[in-house]
Amino acid sequence: MENLLGWFFLLIIFIFIFVWTIKYRYLRNLLLIAFLLRATCALFDYYDLIILPDSRNDASKFEVKAIEYSKNDGLLIIFDLFKYSTADPIISKIISIFYTIFGHNKLMAQSISVTLGTASVYLVYHLCLMIWDYRSAKKAAWATALFPTLILYSSLILREVYIVFFLLVGLIGIVKFIKKKNITSLLQILVSFFILKFFHGPAAIGVFIFLFYFILNLIKKVFNKLYYLRINLSSVFVIVILSIPLVMLLTDNISINYLPSLFDISAIIYKSNLGIHDIASYPSWLTVNNNYELFTKGIIKSFYFLYSPFIWDIKTPYHLIGLLDGTLYLILTFYIIKNWHIIWTNPITRIIVLILIAYIIVYGLGVGNFGTGIRHRSKFTVLFIILAAPKIHKFIFSTKKKLYKR
Repeated sequence: MENLLGWFFLLIIFIFIFVWTIKYRYLRNLLLIAFLLRATCALFDYYDLIILPDSRNDASKFEVKAIEYSKNDGLLIIFDLFKYSTADPIISKIISIFYTIFGHNKLMAQSISVTLGTASVYLVYHLCLMIWDYRSAKKAAWATALFPTLILYSSLILREVYIVFFLLVGLIGIVKFIKKKNITSLLQILVSFFILKFFHGPAAIGVFIFLFYFILNLIKKVFNKLYYLRINLSSVFVIVILSIPLVMLLTDNISINYLPSLFDISAIIYKSNLGIHDIASYPSWLTVNNNYELFTKGIIKSFYFLYSPFIWDIKTPYHLIGLLDGTLYLILTFYIIKNWHIIWTNPITRIIVLILIAYIIVYGLGVGNFGTGIRHRSKFTVLFIILAAPKIHKFIFSTKKKLYKR
């Protein structure tokens, strides 16, 4: 009976996708294949047919914690959902709600990840359609559907798939806000990144990059009007209001988990040296010893974070998976460089680039081994895919071109 519950959830998701794509047939193959790949991995892990990378440790801890919440707190955990500490992961609280209502079943918890992973494929398509065109959106969605680590983390009880989902919701809000400047879009941005803060603190950095970028553009417009002796009071008001979170961050009145103070250099250096150990660690010479090395070695660490392990780092067969993953990021980077002029001249893609750079710097400094790096960089793989979308080559699964009206 316990097994049937998990299968029931997977079947419900499959039926929903099939019915929903009756209207959107051009997405049916895409979403069904994305779902089946993720569901298959989830089943492999559930029945222990294959030991998937990262399927133990944190994944097991999160599920054990969900069972504990379900037994001790029941549905009352809803009121503590956004009460955060490293010992109280929000993913476990969310899963515990389902455990309380339906009963404990690991496959059911994995089906939540499968659902969010499949939904993220659609969100990438939707976002790219807003930024680029139908062809680019379809290619980006296929890249997301078939990207190995995105498939993996969409089948396990881990935070990555939740982070990707809410990051995409936030980015869609950013695109809508830049185009329409409405309050609804701004709320979508703030709520999405607020939720991200509770899954993994550094993932919330994107909202501060957006606020900084938007405020700078508003200030530029205000000064241009001052040149003609005109003052836009509403713009000044918006600048003041949106500056509050930035000031609070700079003055340490907003704490972000896993991130030291921006002005505490010793804490940043300490954080940057964590993880440089074990068989998957970066070279020991990347240990940061002073302020100067924080910049020079930080650049190299960021490069290592994105593209390692390299051939000379391979020590076990499992490292070959990382080599494939790093190679895919190199390919996506190449496509982004080929499309750089268009990306940088478009204000929407420019801000996505700035958010991506911020993530690379923050996570690049904080990671010391490529085992952890593979998992952390999957949190924003979709940003690479979105920016590279117009240049991504056709996939074998691509369907014939169809006319599509927005």
